[in-house]
Amino acid sequence: MGTTFIIAQIIGFLAWVILNLSYHRKNTDRILAFQITGNVFFCLHYYLLGAYSGLFICFAETLFDFGYYKTDKDKYLYMLSIPVRIFGGLITYQSVVDVLPICASLIDGYSLTKKKKIVVVGAIISFMLWVIYDLCVLSFSGAITDGIIMLNNLFIFLFKYKTLKD
Repeated sequence: MGTTFIIAQIIGFLAWVILNLSYHRKNTDRILAFQITGNVFFCLHYYLLGAYSGLFICFAETLFDFGYYKTDKDKYLYMLSIPVRIFGGLITYQSVVDVLPICASLIDGYSLTKKKKIVVVGAIISFMLWVIYDLCVLSFSGAITDGIIMLNNLFIFLFKYKTLKD
């Protein structure tokens, strides 16, 4: 394992820390700033690993998340994002594994336009695909981050599903 690989893991770990810190901010603008910063670190992380599909999807999701935050046009933004995500998949495709983050992103984006119960199920599937991708491209910090999020949503699904409001 070379220096670039170790630096990529450190950057991925920093991204994970920044994203976790974002959930403890009280101001929505600060949450967004932390999440964008964390995603930029993850973009650099995937770039250093040569995982260009993950890099593109992280970058695109950052832009679309910002759009979801700034407007109430979630369904319109999702429809707009489909060709962007597919185009990104085509230009970054290196192997079958590269399809996983695109599928995960499409599932996640779709579920975000639905009711909370669908959001939780979509997150479980989406982050499961991300964990598989992360392990395939040796993004150990990404696998930990996405695994924690997947398990959190699985916990919500198993123990709080009936209490989720639509």
